[in-house]
Amino acid sequence: MARFTSTVTSAAAIVATAPTGGTANALFANLNASATAGYKLRRITIGVIAGAGVPTSQQLNVALVRTTGRGTATSTFAPKAMDPNSVQTAGITGLDTAWTTVPTATWTSGAWFYQIPFNSQSGVDLPYEMLEEMICGTGVANGIAFINTDNALPASHSYKLTIEHEE
Repeated sequence: MARFTSTVTSAAAIVATAPTGGTANALFANLNASATAGYKLRRITIGVIAGAGVPTSQQLNVALVRTTGRGTATSTFAPKAMDPNSVQTAGITGLDTAWTTVPTATWTSGAWFYQIPFNSQSGVDLPYEMLEEMICGTGVANGIAFINTDNALPASHSYKLTIEHEE
């Protein structure tokens, strides 16, 4: 199986309000499957940057939500192969980072299948190997979205997210 990496920097001062219609609000990334390929999410690395200063100390929570419709993406990051000797093109459609119509999902707390709480002055590096697997099934409507919950980010603060997936 080939491994790929994708990265995104969220908008600054992202709110903690659920996405609706064409407004992404707290949604800042959605890794989509395709008609021919699903994936296993293998690593999530996330932290906060604050422009030129030190991030304000704050408790944050990023939730992972299964999407059932891709929406209309206006910005998509093409995953990069981690091994130069493997397949160079990911089978999935990519990591969407902006939308005119947000993906279809249930954005309320009861629908989140994983939460990542951390302090803004630290970072998180979560591997999902062996028994800890996050799987996204094959299908153009399927994906795993990342949303900010609980607290809005302060002015000039953004998330830095790097994910690794395996196809």
